[in-house]
Amino acid sequence: MSVDARIFTQCDHFTGGKQYIVERCPKCGGKGYYYDISYDLQGHANLITGTMKLQQEMLKIINDVKGNNPFYLRWGCELHGLIGTKQDKLTGSKLQLMVRMSLEYLRHLQLAQQEEYKNMSNDEILLGVESMDVKNYLVGYDIDVTIKNTSNEILNQSILL
Repeated sequence: MSVDARIFTQCDHFTGGKQYIVERCPKCGGKGYYYDISYDLQGHANLITGTMKLQQEMLKIINDVKGNNPFYLRWGCELHGLIGTKQDKLTGSKLQLMVRMSLEYLRHLQLAQQEEYKNMSNDEILLGVESMDVKNYLVGYDIDVTIKNTSNEILNQSILL
């Protein structure tokens, strides 16, 4: 089993002494999670394993800009290139392809790491993408991805762009 610091935290939409609705939350920007390392009472970073680690890795590769990691040039997702461009009939299909390619690369890295170090459990390794649905809004997209890990567990993740 491998361990990672928890960097995506589910948002409670409460900040500055005020409760917000999801869409107007300044802490998460309506995504439902925020990007920050959290700590326990002893000052140690909270750690995650298992299916939560897989979901975090999925979010990390999709949220990172492709090519920004000098050690893994294929790490990341190209969807950032679509932000601010004109939407057309193919935009949803392009988004699906970009996310699928990123997740396939994640799977490739996980299998290589598992073969070399044998430090991952089956619930941390991506088996494949089961389905993906892209909803187009006036100001962005909601990508709903359903994946399966090598323990045959089905996991769902929504990503707001």
